[in-house]
Amino acid sequence: MKKIFFIIVILFGCNKNIQKTPTPDNLISEEKMVDVIYEMTLISVSKGVNRRILENNGVIPEKYIFEKYNIDSLQFVLSNEFYSNDLNKYLDIYNRVKEKLQENKQIIMDSIENYKKDRAKRSLEIKKGERSNTIDSIKMKRSMMPLKTNN
Repeated sequence: MKKIFFIIVILFGCNKNIQKTPTPDNLISEEKMVDVIYEMTLISVSKGVNRRILENNGVIPEKYIFEKYNIDSLQFVLSNEFYSNDLNKYLDIYNRVKEKLQENKQIIMDSIENYKKDRAKRSLEIKKGERSNTIDSIKMKRSMMPLKTNN
């Protein structure tokens, strides 16, 4: 019984210390937060494969997302902090992100499969090319060898 009373006292005590975050001047709308978090989630689950492709082409994923939605990282952090103070609103945002991921799951999975197939095909072509180059170099070396004569 003392434990339950202690837990209740702590919970009520902590609730009084939580200060509501003021609304940021440039608060990102809930809809835009859903879109931004959705795209950030896609980037984070790509396990480096798509991220590497983007970075090799001079695109920094997070920067690209911020520019796409015309926001900056500070604005995102402040908006995220604001929404996180209202657990129901924050949960709603993340549930909408989850729904969006579920809706596009097949497209995402197909994209990953196509990438893997394409990568395997390119790898096989490279290996065939290396084998062909090796055979050509052996033939070239043989043709450069002096002919043996039976004297």
